[in-house]
Amino acid sequence: MPEALPLQERKQPIDKNAIDVEGRTVTLVFTTGATVRRRRYVGWDSVVPFDETLVVSRDAIDLSRMNAGAPVLDSHATYTTFSQVGVVERAWIEGKEGKALIRFPKAGIDKDADRMFAMVADEIIKNVSVGYSIDKVRIVEAEKKGQVEQHIVERWTPYEVSFVTINADPNAQVRAAETAATYLLEIDAPVTLSDPDLNAVRRIRMMQQQRQAGIGR
Repeated sequence: MPEALPLQERKQPIDKNAIDVEGRTVTLVFTTGATVRRRRYVGWDSVVPFDETLVVSRDAIDLSRMNAGAPVLDSHATYTTFSQVGVVERAWIEGKEGKALIRFPKAGIDKDADRMFAMVADEIIKNVSVGYSIDKVRIVEAEKKGQVEQHIVERWTPYEVSFVTINADPNAQVRAAETAATYLLEIDAPVTLSDPDLNAVRRIRMMQQQRQAGIGR
């Protein structure tokens, strides 16, 4: 199987009733499994849209990293510990939603965390985004003209939760293509060397190698 695409992102709004000011915690929904429009490369210069849907169930989502104290970040910044503003205390599946209890540090420990919690508590920052890897995906080809390929993500792993500013519009979601990390991926579909998905993987690998070599910055 080919290596996976880099870490992905999806965004969700914060419910104002889920904020505990005294306890400095926030209970939030990090996924509802909504279908989002993605894009993949065919060859070097053509982009083809497809729809990605996350399966939300206890079997589909690996919560081991979340329940081991996953980081809560500012805008998916992973290059420094100063970007961490909190920690995931607990994550669970409730119906068709993935939920998490987020805890901020005590007041005065970290000024960035204090600012973030104040902005969230005052309902200025209202959106969160989950960073996740895709572990198994089932690909359903488009049957009619005007339809797009369907990617059903049957197993996936959340890695972190971030507070973000971008509107929680499902059609505005983007890949976190700047990271050089890759993850094992199982594709439940026939794959050949000419498959466009393999071309996409090759393209991403080349972009990562160029970044590491300082090319195209």
